[in-house]
Amino acid sequence: MEVWEAKQKAIKVLEEKLEEEERTEARRDHHAKRPPRPCGITVHTGVGCPLACAYCYIYDMGFPGSVKPYKLTPLQIAYAIATNPYVAVGAWGTLVAVGSVTEPFLPETREKAVGYMRAIAEYLGNPIQISTKMLPPLELAEVQRGLDVLISVTDLEGRLEPKAPRPVDRLMAGAELLKRGISVTLFVRPIVPGVTDRELMRLLTAAREAGFRRVIFGTLRVTSGIAARLRAYGVNVMPYVKELHPTRQIPIKYPKDRLISAAKDLGFEVLPASCASNVRAHCQACALCRWGPCGDINKLRANLEDVMEYLEWRGYKHVDIEMRNLSIRVNVKIDRRDKIFLEQATRLPVETGRRD
Repeated sequence: MEVWEAKQKAIKVLEEKLEEEERTEARRDHHAKRPPRPCGITVHTGVGCPLACAYCYIYDMGFPGSVKPYKLTPLQIAYAIATNPYVAVGAWGTLVAVGSVTEPFLPETREKAVGYMRAIAEYLGNPIQISTKMLPPLELAEVQRGLDVLISVTDLEGRLEPKAPRPVDRLMAGAELLKRGISVTLFVRPIVPGVTDRELMRLLTAAREAGFRRVIFGTLRVTSGIAARLRAYGVNVMPYVKELHPTRQIPIKYPKDRLISAAKDLGFEVLPASCASNVRAHCQACALCRWGPCGDINKLRANLEDVMEYLEWRGYKHVDIEMRNLSIRVNVKIDRRDKIFLEQATRLPVETGRRD
C-alpha cells in the first residue's frame, strides 16, 4: 500500500504542474499503458537512429534512419510512467531503462535524455539505467545516486558501428564517469561471432585498464535484413541460426562460456543481464526472471500483510497469501494489472489460484 500511495502522490504532484492538455497527451502515450517486462520499463528519448550499426534491429521494426526527439516533455514522461497502472513508483519500484529505439545521447536527443532522467529521479525516484554508444555527459553524476550507465561496445575496432564514436573513446568516457562515482558497466552487446570473440581479450584488457570492473554479454538477435548487412561486413551468422525472418528477431545460439571465463580471469564481475546491473548499482535485489535472483535476496522478503491489504482494497475476497521460496502465492485469481503491479512492487513472482 505504501508503494500505491507513493504512486498516487507522484501523480497528484505532476498533475498540478501540467496543463490539462499535457496530461491528456501523456495519458494517451504508450509509456502510460505498456506493461513493464520483468527487467523494467523502457523509456524512449527519441524515435529512429542515424548510427546505422550493422546489427541494429530497429530498422526492421519500421523505425527510420534519422532521429526525432520524443514528443513528451520531461514532466509528461514522468507523469505517463506514474499513471501506468502496471508500474510501481519509488526507489524500489519498477526498473527504468532509458533509450531503447534510439541512441539516447545523439546531439538531437541528448538534452531530452538528461531531462527525462532528471524528472524520473526527482518525481518518481525509480532506479534508472541508460545504455549508450555515444560519449555520455559528465552531468550524469548529478542525476541520481546509483544511476547505472552501460557503455555499449561490440569490439575494440568498432567496424560494425562506423558512425558511432570509437570504442576506445567510449571506454575513456566511461572511465571519467567512474572517477565521479557513477556506476558504469561494460556492455558487450551484441556478441558478433567472428568479431567480438576474435578481439575479446583486447577489449576486456582495455576496459579493465580504464577502470571497468563489471561486464554484461548481450546476445545478437538477427532478421534476414540484419544477416544480409552483416554479410556485407564479412560476418556469417548462418551457422548459429536455423531460420531467418524479415521482422522477427531470432537470437543466435552462441556459447558464452569462454567469454565469461575470460572476463572472470581478468577480475570482472560478470552479470547475467542488463537489468542486473541496474539492481546492482542501486544495491537492491530482484527475482522476477530466470536470470536471477540478483542482489541481496534477503531484501526480497515481501510484507504479506501489506500485499493482503492491497488485494482486499482492490476488492478481492477470502484472500490467503503465503511465501514459497522466492515467490508469492495467492489463493485467488487476480487480474493481470494487479499481478504485474504486485510483482513490480515486490520484485517477486506472483502465482495465483482460482477465484473462490
